[in-house]
Amino acid sequence: MRFYVHLFSGTLLLTGVSASFFHPFLSSLCGGAGVLLEFCFEVLIDRRSYREMYRRRRFVCGLAGLSHHAVGRRLVTGGGRKPTDKANTSEGSKGGGNDRGELPPGFDAQKLRAMQQMLSSQPVEKQMEMMKKALEFQKTLGRIPGVGRLAQKNIEVMERLLKSVETQQQPPPQSPPHAASRSAGVGGAASGLFSGNTNTLSGLFQSASASAAAAAGVGGVGGGSSSGPTIDELKKINLGPEIEALFAELASMRAKKNSYRDKLHAKEEEFEKLQKELAQARETDTSLRTKLRKVEQDVVLLNSENMELKEHEKEWRQVRKRNEVLSDAVQRLQRSDAAQDRQRSDVLQTQLNEKEENLRSLQRKLERLRRRDPLLQFSRLCSDVARMCDAERDPAKELSDDAFAALQSCYEREQDTAWEAASMRDGAAAHAYVAIVRRLLLSRLPHANYDALVTVEGDAAALKSFVGECGFELHPVMAERYVVAAPATATASQTFLGPYAVGMALFLSGKMDAATYKLPFRLTAVCPNVSTTLAGNTQRATVQYETARASGPGGQAVNVTETQINAKLFIDGAPAYVAEAQDSRSALSNREAATEKLVKARRQQYNEQLAKQHRVEAVERQLVQIIVAHLKSNGETSAEAITPSGVVDMVHTAVEKGYLTRVDLWLVHGLQYLSRAATGVSAST
Repeated sequence: MRFYVHLFSGTLLLTGVSASFFHPFLSSLCGGAGVLLEFCFEVLIDRRSYREMYRRRRFVCGLAGLSHHAVGRRLVTGGGRKPTDKANTSEGSKGGGNDRGELPPGFDAQKLRAMQQMLSSQPVEKQMEMMKKALEFQKTLGRIPGVGRLAQKNIEVMERLLKSVETQQQPPPQSPPHAASRSAGVGGAASGLFSGNTNTLSGLFQSASASAAAAAGVGGVGGGSSSGPTIDELKKINLGPEIEALFAELASMRAKKNSYRDKLHAKEEEFEKLQKELAQARETDTSLRTKLRKVEQDVVLLNSENMELKEHEKEWRQVRKRNEVLSDAVQRLQRSDAAQDRQRSDVLQTQLNEKEENLRSLQRKLERLRRRDPLLQFSRLCSDVARMCDAERDPAKELSDDAFAALQSCYEREQDTAWEAASMRDGAAAHAYVAIVRRLLLSRLPHANYDALVTVEGDAAALKSFVGECGFELHPVMAERYVVAAPATATASQTFLGPYAVGMALFLSGKMDAATYKLPFRLTAVCPNVSTTLAGNTQRATVQYETARASGPGGQAVNVTETQINAKLFIDGAPAYVAEAQDSRSALSNREAATEKLVKARRQQYNEQLAKQHRVEAVERQLVQIIVAHLKSNGETSAEAITPSGVVDMVHTAVEKGYLTRVDLWLVHGLQYLSRAATGVSAST
């Protein structure tokens, strides 16, 4: 262990490596012995720096000989005196254990003894393990640049040392008793690398004197009974070639450094050029980006203009296509112009013939009227005589005109008296006017022959008695809603004015003033309705059945028989609605199902449809528009043109005398309201 410490401290001294760099490794490598090694490194590094070694190469070379051995011996063993000459130095190197010898400056003898005792107390296996770790550390140190050759020799010495120690640890051969007793006396109670007064390593250099270089720095731990390597052996170790190799390697490293520095300067110049080029490239890039933005804006403008041009082109194509279509139409019209003229001429000729025929018919009617009217015939006779008079000499013209006017007035008075007598006889004129009103409602009011669903405000009993005069029945549905139905015995007739027409007349007349409308009830809503009475009246409601193949599962390829039944309901000969049934395989069952749907489900659906389509306000507007169109065609603007007050009074008189019913009077009042509403619409437009 002393040899390892001596050699390792010398290596650090030559290479100039700081001992603090190896402190962690030594502590983990040698355990407690690392404290001693760290102390030796600090002392040696402080006294022998790399710069002092470089200045004094001869001192370094001599350090590998005597001085290096002496320092290592004093550092580990603490023995020897201060040498005064070569003889004393030689004797001191051989000498025994003088603990009072002088130590180099900076060393503490007590600390060194404590460390030696600590190392000696370690078992043999632990000491061998420490030697192996020291060898591994030497190998690791050999990889450091500049220390390779020196470390290689240390590694060889350490390997020889380990081999020799392992050989000594083997069991010795049989020896005489006196030899055994001698050996026991020398070894003492304990054995090991660093135990007892004698060191196991003390005989290593005596048996291996040829390996003087590996024995440098190793000495005995005990007293004068064991001696270390001699100065002559230590002088054989020459570290000059290693140091020269180190300086040569340092020169090569400096040459490499200079070459690297030249390369660095070249690269720096090249880098500056590249930086300038990069700055120029950035400026160029900035200018190019600016130009690119302008170009992009121009491209956007061009794209927008291109889109506008495309739209204009599209419009131009559409106009051209329209122009082509119009050109084709013009050509077709030109080709068919002659045919159209001929057709138009034929139509005009037909219309002319019809008008001439109407004119001749009117002339014939006028001639018949002249023949029937005695006053007209007498006036023609007088006119023929007057034509023969001289116009220049005719003083009696005024007398003859006055006499003819007196005759005409007398005739008109007698004619009015005769008209009044004829019109009032049995209410003939009133009957004729009411018949015209009924005709108007039957032709212009949809479903005028249907029953009615009405909403009543006022006395419902009065309404029941009122409709009873017409032979109708009143059936309550819910609050203020009733069904006005024709009797079940009513027969089918195209001129039958049903409850819906009567209810519509009552609704319209209810909008007259209170002086005219004197009934105790008003109808606020009226719509056509197919009641159960009407649907069950076989004289008015007839059903027609049609058969067809059912469209159930399998289609018509499976359903080859005509089992589907379509039932159509006709009211007074006009179609109303349809019901169908195809669920059963039997045509008779489907017929019964269709009839049941016709009377119940489909009837309710049809009534709801009628209520939506024929709202009372919409029907009123339609009738008013019809009268407005008639007034415009005749150039009339007064309601008296349709319902004169004299005619209304005549109907009222006929009702009072019992020639007409109250229903007929309210039919006329309803027409009177429509004529007044039409007059208001004509005046507003």
